Amino acid sequence: MNACYEVRFVVEAAAWPALETLLDELGALSLTQSEGDRALFAEPGSDPGERWARFTIEALFDDATPRAQVLDRLRDALPPGAALDTRDIEGTDWAENWKRHWQPLVFGGGLCVCPSWCEAPPGVRHVLQIDPGQAFGTGTHETTALCLDWLAAAGLEHCDVIDYGSGSGVLALAAAALGARAVWAVDIDDAAIATARANVLANGAAGVVEVGGPEVVAGRVADVLVANILLEPLLALGARLAGLVHPGGRIALSGLLVGQADAVIAAYAADFDLALAATRGEWALLAGARRR
Repeated sequence: MNACYEVRFVVEAAAWPALETLLDELGALSLTQSEGDRALFAEPGSDPGERWARFTIEALFDDATPRAQVLDRLRDALPPGAALDTRDIEGTDWAENWKRHWQPLVFGGGLCVCPSWCEAPPGVRHVLQIDPGQAFGTGTHETTALCLDWLAAAGLEHCDVIDYGSGSGVLALAAAALGARAVWAVDIDDAAIATARANVLANGAAGVVEVGGPEVVAGRVADVLVANILLEPLLALGARLAGLVHPGGRIALSGLLVGQADAVIAAYAADFDLALAATRGEWALLAGARRR
């Protein structure tokens, strides 16, 4: 990898969604949250409402991305006087610098998302080996955590499950680990499909999880569907997702902000009884059932 530079600053949790969007727009290669005031995700049995109120962001940029432009945009977005620290990172240091931030994350039902270079903590029931890479879904984002906790509580034994917009395949793998009979992981991005297939093999789930584009669920109807995508795709896909769920089947939707929940509930009202089921910070999860 080419030489990079890192920009480091402290952020209030309420301001993070807008800053995350800005950093993606500026071309950040990776974003790492660290040094919060408590564990980022609660252990099973603890208060799920607990979250960092303030934490440090380390954003990595390729050296070809104009540093002055990045810093100017961030200064405009941060409170006056906020400190912005930068440092150069040689390409040879990238891998270890990147890995040191990643730790196993534990969710409901004893689910643990664990990078391959880490050891899972004792007492977890299901270890999902997911290395950060080209596809979304390592458990660090609030929406992934919301979906993992919902799946853990859903009672998936002997259910057919669709993970629509599967990214890394973490939700599909969680469903398989939690006893689903068959799982279909659907994405439209070739890189995500390749990553999810590799993760399925790495986790020994090829007998349960099938990965592919939308064609992989042609003619399928599931007992449970989870979609962790974004507001606009969720609004556009309502009718399609309804056709993939049995009458009486369950659905969970995330990837949207709390303030966007009512729009999605209204868009799905013809086919689903949906309600706000959980939140983490500014992010929401809707859940409900297909009308019979």
